[in-house]
Amino acid sequence: MNIWLRRALVAVALLVWVAGLAWAYWWFEGRYIKAFERPVFFQGEQVAPPFPSGQVQVVHVWQSNCPCSAGHEAYVDEMTARFAAQGVRFARSGQHSTDGMSPGLSKLPYWPIPSVWAGWPGAPSIAIWAADGSLAYVGPYSDGAHCSADSSFVEPVVQALLAGRKVNITRQDAVACLCELPALENSADVDTRSKESHP
Repeated sequence: MNIWLRRALVAVALLVWVAGLAWAYWWFEGRYIKAFERPVFFQGEQVAPPFPSGQVQVVHVWQSNCPCSAGHEAYVDEMTARFAAQGVRFARSGQHSTDGMSPGLSKLPYWPIPSVWAGWPGAPSIAIWAADGSLAYVGPYSDGAHCSADSSFVEPVVQALLAGRKVNITRQDAVACLCELPALENSADVDTRSKESHP
């Protein structure tokens, strides 16, 4: 067979393969991920953070079997390690079991969602407290199924808090890729007025 013909056939086969992958990705996004993208309202009542005040604190509300989590996992691990090196403390919530979690998330202490947050819109999402123990942010990581340092809502909030600036984004409408959380059977009863950490 002519070498040019063979190269042309290989090139066509590669183009068909790439087109097939692109179509499969588009189909998955449109038919599967998009089904989880919905308008939601986050409203976080003031509750004590998971640790004693004195440092910026972040809680990852997570669910491993959620297709929305896959697009955030690498970023969450990288961001957690980066900000932990700057003194930010992290915990996880939502899914109690570590099954299917990345190594970074599975090492974090578990913090049950407070009963006053029983209507939490879903996961993956996040809650952030300032160093004085005041709730600064509740909401999604980003406005889509994938998150990076460039698209993250979290980065500017944590950076502002580390710089000593005030942030108060505890009620917001958003469109985000979220899965519903299971019933909050292990929710903590937390005094919403307290600024001190519960034991």
